[in-house]
Amino acid sequence: MTDVPTIPIDPRPALRSLTLRGAGAMAIAFGLSRLGVDLPEGSAQAIADALADLVFYGGLMAVGVGRARARGPIG
Repeated sequence: MTDVPTIPIDPRPALRSLTLRGAGAMAIAFGLSRLGVDLPEGSAQAIADALADLVFYGGLMAVGVGRARARGPIG
């Protein structure tokens, strides 16, 4: 029997995905360019990162609140 070498896979959370960041930055840059706003270099990426963090941590807070309410008295 031959041993097949396993390649360790580094799971990357979706929040840190370069695809998500790039898509967000392109969407922000496109939307603001349609409005006539010129952004400095790299600021669309920073805005996309901030929005992704905001959505992620807002979702975590909503889950925490929902779990706390589910364990409390109904009323």
